[in-house]
Amino acid sequence: MSTRPNLLAGIPEHLVKFVQLPNENGHNAVWDFVRSPNGRFFISVCGENEKPLTALLYEYDPETGNLRLMFDVADIWIVHPEQMPPSKIHTSIDFLPDGKLIMATHNTAPARSHKQWMYEQHYEHPWEGYPGSILMIVDPDTNAVQVKGIPVPRESIYGGMLGNDPRYYFFLGYMRGHLYRLDLETNEVRDYGKVSEFSSCRLVKDAKGRFYGSSYTGSIWRFDPEKEEVEDLKLQFESPNGTKHRRQFIFALHTPRNTILMCDNMDGEMIELHPETLEVTRHGPIRLRDNVPSGTYGIGGLAADENFVIYYGLKTYGEEYSPIRLVRWDILNGGEPENLGLVSPGGKDSQYVCEMIFDDNGRLHMADVCGQFSPYILAVDVKRLQPPDERAPAAELHPYTEPDYNGVGAPAFMHIEAELIRTLPLHRYMDWKHTAVRHMRAEKGKLYAISGNTSAYLTETSHSEDAPLRIREVYAAGAPVACLDMGDSTVAMLASDNKIVTVDLEEGRCAAIISAPSSARLHKLHGMLKPGIVLASTGEGDVYACDLGGGTFRALENIRVETEDSVIVKLDENRLLLSGKNDELVIYHMAEGRSRKLDIRTPSIRGRAFKSAVTGGAVLSDGTIVAGTQDGLLFSVSPDLLRTTTYGRLYSSGELRNFIHRNGNDVWGIYGGTKDAGHAFHFSREAGFVDLGRPRVIKDNDRLRDIDTEWANIHYISCLAYSPEDDWLCVASGELYGCIVRYRSVIGAAIRNPDSDGCGDRRAEGSSAT
Repeated sequence: MSTRPNLLAGIPEHLVKFVQLPNENGHNAVWDFVRSPNGRFFISVCGENEKPLTALLYEYDPETGNLRLMFDVADIWIVHPEQMPPSKIHTSIDFLPDGKLIMATHNTAPARSHKQWMYEQHYEHPWEGYPGSILMIVDPDTNAVQVKGIPVPRESIYGGMLGNDPRYYFFLGYMRGHLYRLDLETNEVRDYGKVSEFSSCRLVKDAKGRFYGSSYTGSIWRFDPEKEEVEDLKLQFESPNGTKHRRQFIFALHTPRNTILMCDNMDGEMIELHPETLEVTRHGPIRLRDNVPSGTYGIGGLAADENFVIYYGLKTYGEEYSPIRLVRWDILNGGEPENLGLVSPGGKDSQYVCEMIFDDNGRLHMADVCGQFSPYILAVDVKRLQPPDERAPAAELHPYTEPDYNGVGAPAFMHIEAELIRTLPLHRYMDWKHTAVRHMRAEKGKLYAISGNTSAYLTETSHSEDAPLRIREVYAAGAPVACLDMGDSTVAMLASDNKIVTVDLEEGRCAAIISAPSSARLHKLHGMLKPGIVLASTGEGDVYACDLGGGTFRALENIRVETEDSVIVKLDENRLLLSGKNDELVIYHMAEGRSRKLDIRTPSIRGRAFKSAVTGGAVLSDGTIVAGTQDGLLFSVSPDLLRTTTYGRLYSSGELRNFIHRNGNDVWGIYGGTKDAGHAFHFSREAGFVDLGRPRVIKDNDRLRDIDTEWANIHYISCLAYSPEDDWLCVASGELYGCIVRYRSVIGAAIRNPDSDGCGDRRAEGSSAT
């Protein structure tokens, strides 16, 4: 930062009014500061990071600075001391037509027994996790609070807004990054899918009620409530520093020329968007033009006066300490950002400003957060405020570094560790609706992925690149439902039009199309019985042998797939292993066309044998079968089918599935279904059952902070692929806004060299990895 006096000067004390917000119990933040249509101000006081606090809501009088406590969340909702508390009300307050406030809680505080806030580590724990955000409707005149309950279990609501039709409240999820809608009359919750990696909080509406938001990495989207569709605008906030941290849309204003002014969080730039034409004007970065920070910079708060001159906080991060400063910009008239001084009333340095609001007298009220003296409100008479000249004295500063609240350190990291980590952000290169991956193949230095929502797309990428080499629509008549490697350069794909399509990966085209019988609505592909013969099942559990070369389908007798998640594990060309009723295990003999119930059973949680269906499995080189159940238990079966060994489960819910070979003695697999936080795991007889972690590239620790690849957060893992030639494990998202994360030399898996009985040979034979 420059040492010129005007950059070191503070906002003159005679132009400000300071109001300390209650912090005697440790509350240190504000994340909702709003003005109602009739001019009343409301502010949430929150706990962040350190203490197990609950959020408070106050009414604030801008004339006197007086505060009126409306409620403490702890008084209107049961907060169990072992669970993470509702510590915030975060960018979710809106106003119903009758004047009542609607809002939701959020969480970034630990439970009393926790050393730190560990929302992921305890995500699936029934007692120590976060139960989920509650939605509340508050009468500002009586303080009466109506609790609507938890719309999405375990999810923390990170921003919300009423639609133009006030029956509907739209909100964003912190953990999963989904957009949801709550019907306030029927209590129905609708999930519109993933719109961000995670943690993007701001929504803004245009005059027609269409919502705009962005992903965590700055991709802007629009949602039309009438069409109920998310539209990828292919518009991206751009960082001059290549920053890969907090680039999401964070503030917006409606301009007098019927456009929306939008800014992102870190290394922010002002984008003006015309809702009807989607024309975009880039007004440039928010930083001062004659002062380029040595590091990144962020925006804090955004407001406009009656002439639409905008005001915001500018926080710079670099070699020299600086509190946040107030900046003015006459943006629509071609002006440039002007420095108005550092925010440090009486030496109380502000590290960040969360919101700014003008009152009827033209005073700007700013809410300070997460600093040594936080939270407080500073009201500034900006009409009398001018940029400080060279004679302005330097502000009295008290350099502050936020404490490190990480009480556990590396043992709390959730990411999959590897020697090299690369993200392939498919959402950058495809329409979001086509990015949910159904299948991958990794070999010969390349990764092939099949995805699509209404048709099938093939993406080819080099392991050394973060952008696809090519993306091609290979089948237009249907979307991929299930896929199966054929052992050569082709993949069998079950499409949504009930046809099986063979896709040539190297040629990038559809090689053949086979129609299934109209009486058999196929649901899943289970494996190859022999070259060209594929095993498939219907949603009702009927099983077919499909000859892809001859185009024939033969129904198998005396065999049934008991649940939609169940799989069939091929032991050899004559024997199939699958679940019977409940915890029964069955062997099916192809030659005889009959099933035999084994004396052994799948392991189960006592009283939950009905959840013990086999959902994934693979055969090791010595004939040992390793498999997982719908209840998440991993077990092995001896080659003679007489003994089982149980290795346990990862979490309290979620199945084990998509087993693939690492080599003849090791397998990779996936924990978790569509609602679970997915993990990758590894199994070998030497190392046992190893949780490798979650596919998150979030740079929240020293290991990931500086790696040069895009951010990623895969909640629902759709599939895995492994390339033994160069030791790449690839993990794909099965959701909207999809991506693939690639790991070379995963740490935590036993180091072995693939042998002649390894996955390369078994894949060519149509192995039973499922």
